Amino acid sequence: MNSKAWVLIGIAYLILVVTAYGLITGENIFQSGTMHEAHSEELGQEPDVNHNEHEGQGTDESQVLTHVRYQDDQLMIHLEDEEGNPPELEVSHEQEMHVIVVSNDLEKYLHLHPEKQGEGVFVINQSLADGEYQIFVDVSPKGKMYTPSANAMQVGEAPTAKTQLEKDVVWTKEVEGKTVTLEAVEAKVDEPVQLVFDLHGETPEPYLGALGHVVILDEAVEAFIHVHPVSHDDTRFDAHFTQSGTYKLWAEFQYRDEGVIAFPFVIEVN
Repeated sequence: MNSKAWVLIGIAYLILVVTAYGLITGENIFQSGTMHEAHSEELGQEPDVNHNEHEGQGTDESQVLTHVRYQDDQLMIHLEDEEGNPPELEVSHEQEMHVIVVSNDLEKYLHLHPEKQGEGVFVINQSLADGEYQIFVDVSPKGKMYTPSANAMQVGEAPTAKTQLEKDVVWTKEVEGKTVTLEAVEAKVDEPVQLVFDLHGETPEPYLGALGHVVILDEAVEAFIHVHPVSHDDTRFDAHFTQSGTYKLWAEFQYRDEGVIAFPFVIEVN
């Protein structure tokens, strides 16, 4: 039998398989958007590409997918594992979920804690100005590997370009009447980097089970690092960087009179 005959037989067999699949499942194997529509139905909404829904997932090491949706001043997070099931989450620093929202230019920063509204579904009311954002969902799934990664999200029509950061030359920052100084940092790739903060005589209150939190992002808004103090009574943090570059960090401390304040700093990692 010549090669042309074998090709015709192969095509006929493929058509037979696809037809049988459609008859058995009632689905079109070539139809796109099936997963997107299923997620929208779980959230009780009609699938619509104009609802500012943007999905993302972690690195190859992640076994949990994150789906982010923003509509009517409400941020919705949907989690599922590789089999499409909602993962069970560990409580980490008093919350099942921490969500970091940053604008592409790294000027706007929010640390949010959506509430669970159903299996794998978390919701929080939060107004966002028009622009482009990256959303990082920080969770600890039981028995699953997970690495937070950026979920791109557009609000409204206004564009927000990513920025090129410049290392700080002033290491003392004043925000809402509170002053924090970051001691000189010599940050190198694959070496322990200690971040030491002087609160100028202020004693922070415990916040989410610690005296502070530090969130770090690179200028591409892709690399995400979230670290906590080395002890329960200290404002020293140990960080680790796997790539050189310029990073922006927000050091969060809670004050009795002013609540939680985030102090921004820009560092260089060599």
